[in-house]
Amino acid sequence: MCNEMDNGRIYIITRHQSTVHWILAKLNGKGLDRDVFVTGHLSNEMMLRMRKGDTVYGILPIHLIRRLLRKGVEYFHVVLPHVPYELRGKELTLKQVKEFGGQIWKIDDIKCFKV
Repeated sequence: MCNEMDNGRIYIITRHQSTVHWILAKLNGKGLDRDVFVTGHLSNEMMLRMRKGDTVYGILPIHLIRRLLRKGVEYFHVVLPHVPYELRGKELTLKQVKEFGGQIWKIDDIKCFKV
């Protein structure tokens, strides 16, 4: 996490409770002295409140990630590379998140253009 911005909030954005627990375990207490908000969806109002120094962990679409980065918000993307097809979109257990190779990727920049 960004050391000079330790006052910012942490947002965990996922509909899956086991993923929330997994992210908190991965953080291992680091940065949890900050305000932490957990929500299933990123609303426009929440996006407007976010500011430089805030940190988001989630599985968001690219256009929202790009907006966050432009605001100076740090974004960490949850990646589950080995989820079997039949379990996609279903609630996973904490054990399954680990079993299916859960990873956290820091996204620094996105170059994309509407065509």
